[in-house]
Amino acid sequence: MTRREILIEDRVISRVLAALFTALWIHSSAVGALSPDGQALLAFKASLNDSAGALLLDWIESDSHPCRWTGVSCHPQTTKVKSLNLPYRRLVGTISPELGKLDRLARLALHHNSFYGTIPSELGNCTRLRALYLKNNYLGGTIPKEFGRLASLRILDVSSNSLTGSVPDVLGDLKQLVFLNVSTNALIGEIPSNGVLSNFSQHSFLDNLGLCGAQVNTSCRSFLAPALTPGDGVATPRRKTANYSNGLWISALGTVAISLFLVLLCFWGVFLYNKFGSKQHLAQVTSASSAKLVLFHGDLPYTSADIVKKINLLGENDIIGCGGFGTVYKLVMDDGNMFAVKRIAKGGFGSERLFERELEILGSIKHRNLVNLRGYCNSGSARLLIYDFLSHGSLDDLLHEREPHKPSLNWNHRMKAAIGSARGISYLHHDCSPRIVHRDIKSSNILLDSNFEPHVSDFGLAKLLNENQSHMTTIVAGTFGYLAPEYMQSGRVTEKSDVYSFGVVLLELLSGKRPTDPGFVAKGLNVVGWVNALIKENKQKEVFDSKCEGGSRESMECVLQIAAMCIAPLPDDRPTMDNVVKMLESEMMLSPSPSDFYESSSE
Repeated sequence: MTRREILIEDRVISRVLAALFTALWIHSSAVGALSPDGQALLAFKASLNDSAGALLLDWIESDSHPCRWTGVSCHPQTTKVKSLNLPYRRLVGTISPELGKLDRLARLALHHNSFYGTIPSELGNCTRLRALYLKNNYLGGTIPKEFGRLASLRILDVSSNSLTGSVPDVLGDLKQLVFLNVSTNALIGEIPSNGVLSNFSQHSFLDNLGLCGAQVNTSCRSFLAPALTPGDGVATPRRKTANYSNGLWISALGTVAISLFLVLLCFWGVFLYNKFGSKQHLAQVTSASSAKLVLFHGDLPYTSADIVKKINLLGENDIIGCGGFGTVYKLVMDDGNMFAVKRIAKGGFGSERLFERELEILGSIKHRNLVNLRGYCNSGSARLLIYDFLSHGSLDDLLHEREPHKPSLNWNHRMKAAIGSARGISYLHHDCSPRIVHRDIKSSNILLDSNFEPHVSDFGLAKLLNENQSHMTTIVAGTFGYLAPEYMQSGRVTEKSDVYSFGVVLLELLSGKRPTDPGFVAKGLNVVGWVNALIKENKQKEVFDSKCEGGSRESMECVLQIAAMCIAPLPDDRPTMDNVVKMLESEMMLSPSPSDFYESSSE
């Protein structure tokens, strides 16, 4: 090989080595560089005061991505930020517009901090956003109209701030929006009623003295023009006493006649319906022992005599539970089918007519998450209610007194119980006519079938209490630890009392502890007081049950936030059960379990 050839070969080798070195340097630099999402989050951190540095110590610029930072979760394949979850962190500062660069952000939770300034309009760029929590801060300015671009938004809570201006009508275009709360601000003007905004009640707009419209039952005219009174330049018509008096008598007589006609019409309608049009086919049989059996559904393959005979054989060995309304027995038919029979003392309720009328209403209620009332039996000494038997027993038993042969409740089971029971209670509150307030929501009244599908039991029984025994309401129709504050103080119960009790059930599912756990009682607390204390100290992690498998920290914190809304001290601050269902369903979509934690093709 000549000298010239050797020189050429050396140059080629040098160039190859230089190119390889450059490629390796570029690759190593790229690996060490923080992603754009991470840079946006560091800009957010920079907008906070110095105390935030101590709370976000693991937000380090030298990381390649922010997915292991406090409060941050990412899409696993792309490392793009999916959720920023920093509630109750005592953060002080402004919300950086740089958050608008998080183009895959689905959840932003900054509630219960001390943020001030305005809500950045750049958040409208986060078009994948599905839940936005900014409640309980010091934010001012207006609600950005750019939120109209958040087509995927399902939850928007900006309550308890200092927001001004009007409710943007573009929010009505957000077809996915199921929960809205702008209460306790300084908003003014007429609330738009376009699109989904017409779906929200006054609870979404409370404590905004300048708001008017159908949603808050306030006419906007009264805000704009005071009523004219005589003497303001308006002519006052002369009163014609005689004609006025005659007209008044005619009007009164006409009203009475119409009222009597309507009463008679309703009477005949009810009579004809009960005689010919009732959809329930009641089978009534009186046995030799004078027991009257009434079945609400005709799909049972037994005669009434068969059922009465089996009921008469029930004894102490068949008892499967006891509660405020009576003792529960397991009824096993000859073909192996099982039913639950609840025995109620004869003196516990009012007249026979009232009892049977109310039970006919309860027997007509059908929902997949309510225990099915099959019928009842009236004997000489007791009243017996017949229900479907549910093999896994109560949620209380599986959470706190699980037998070795019974399955344990993982996170998916617990969330199935939470969402299903919420749907059942929501049905009672919003879809039944008349609406039914349960009054005794608790884990022992939530029964699970073989597929862990929950069924709420004992609904409507509290209403059967005799009016003369109303002083017993808080004893019979409620359980200590689950009762709302206003219920304990006054004995008055509303749908919001049920919401509070359901919030306690959520805390029970999260913590695995009874509402009156001995550890709480020793400190003069119940589960609500214990959880509130931990939240204030930013120790939410201590709430969660270490035995609960399969749940992510993010999912548990989401449900804890919903529970905190339900157990608010004031009834008006609690969501409706309909909204609770929507929030639970939305949060489960936002925070899937690890087994489901894969991006869909749309991600």
